[in-house]
Amino acid sequence: MTVSFINAWGILLKGGPMMWPILLLSILAVTVGIEKFLCLSAIEKEARKFKPVFFKAVRENRMKDALGICEDNISGIGNICRAGLMKFGSSVDLIKASMIEAAGFEIHALKQRLNLLVFIVNAAPLLGLLGTTSALCVVFHAAQMRSNALNPLSLGDMSSGIWQALLTTSAGLTVGIISYAIYSFTADRVNEVIVSFEQTISEAVGILQAVSELDRQEDP
Repeated sequence: MTVSFINAWGILLKGGPMMWPILLLSILAVTVGIEKFLCLSAIEKEARKFKPVFFKAVRENRMKDALGICEDNISGIGNICRAGLMKFGSSVDLIKASMIEAAGFEIHALKQRLNLLVFIVNAAPLLGLLGTTSALCVVFHAAQMRSNALNPLSLGDMSSGIWQALLTTSAGLTVGIISYAIYSFTADRVNEVIVSFEQTISEAVGILQAVSELDRQEDP
């Protein structure tokens, strides 16, 4: 083990029992951040490849091919466009409503575990504060007991105890700040994907309606 790792481990142990839940929250925040980053990146990549191929098939009135493209797509946008295709030939409002309903399920999936990040942002500093106040209670109780025994704690001993107590506050604030940064970045990415869904719905509804009108005009 390196010296820096040993020092970090020693500081973690000196912070008291509240350091362990704070450490757990930090691991959860980083894990959720990585998972959401990979998931959103995959969705955006698939959407960029999906839209040109799908819209080309729809414009050429190859609805079966377009449906197959939707079913082969692993991102949420495929399910949204599939819902619109299933209502092809219906009114604009019905097509749009069907796609919006499908988008609601996909948006709910996108927002999963964001509430966990919000919880960590709020819980980590509070756990740090709780650890500090608990440790300070122990320090001052020890000072009172030693004072009653006519063997008061030295200023150095009290400073050491208070320093250790404040470690939990520093750790809690650090985890809270990092978690908030992860949440803000993830929430912005989710909003970008939602806007992309909305743009796709508007474009798909217009194209489907235009193709449907051409079909009606060509019918005798």
